[in-house]
Amino acid sequence: MKIKKNIMDDYYKYIEDKYCYKTLDELLGKKYVIKDQLGEGNFFRIKIEDGLEISGFNILKMEMDFDNRASDDDILEVGYCYSGDTKILSLPDYKEYRFKEGDLFIYKTLNKLDYFKFKYINCKAISIHMNFNIIKNAINSIREDQLITDWQKNIKSIFNENILIIEKASYDLRKIAQQIDAISSDNMIGYMKLKLKTIEFLATFLEEKAKGNFKHIKNKEVQRITKAKEIIDENIENTPSVKELAVKLNTSVYKLQKGFKDITGDTVYAYIKKVKIEKAKYLLKNTDMSILEITNEIGYENPSKFSNLFKRYNDITPLKYRKSK
Repeated sequence: MKIKKNIMDDYYKYIEDKYCYKTLDELLGKKYVIKDQLGEGNFFRIKIEDGLEISGFNILKMEMDFDNRASDDDILEVGYCYSGDTKILSLPDYKEYRFKEGDLFIYKTLNKLDYFKFKYINCKAISIHMNFNIIKNAINSIREDQLITDWQKNIKSIFNENILIIEKASYDLRKIAQQIDAISSDNMIGYMKLKLKTIEFLATFLEEKAKGNFKHIKNKEVQRITKAKEIIDENIENTPSVKELAVKLNTSVYKLQKGFKDITGDTVYAYIKKVKIEKAKYLLKNTDMSILEITNEIGYENPSKFSNLFKRYNDITPLKYRKSK
């Protein structure tokens, strides 16, 4: 049976073997002190619980690399840079990244990259790692399929085909990161505080991303409904069916109907009727067209049906409306 490797164990074992001259066991984790000839500073790692850990580094100067090919772990890493500068080169795509003070960096492990090269310059940062492979095992199996689907959808929306994202941290995340940095990790109270703040940091990040994604979706939906209204307004005499409208807008009938109701307060059908009535009112007021002509102009064949609809919306018949205006 193939044993899956834990990429975090591999990563710190690699650091310990190649870059450290000693490690220090602490109450809540382990510190890795860099060899003098290779740099200056240290890494640390603290396991909060299965599937969740916090790590970081405080390095004056150092260059290192890491082989990224030996992992099947589904890990989300969210980090914060307190100070300094870190440059990253990914291979084989030769893409360069850089994060500095106040930046957030977000990384997912399931990718096609082979290697990373790092260059640290007076940099201090933390990273929170969430291993979804482990955490999903604690979830009720009845909900597991939905959980996996939702998680994959959320992660895809965050990364949008990227592997590493670097952006400015929000005020809330900066504040939590500073609180994490101030926690003493040499006693159980410190562990409890660290656990709570670690989870708060990760939850706040995911919540902010969810809100941002919702806003993006909302903006796209508003644009779609605006376009739908334009199509209806320009085709009053021969308004398309909801199905035809959905095809024109490259969406489903359900999404079109729901979006229309959420944004305008009306169903598509109700909006079409309102537009027809408003155009009829304009024609009654500003032209000498007959009721039959107006009926045809707004896409109805039966003047009686049009009159009944007009009266239902305006509490007055078309003829009385014309006379009143």
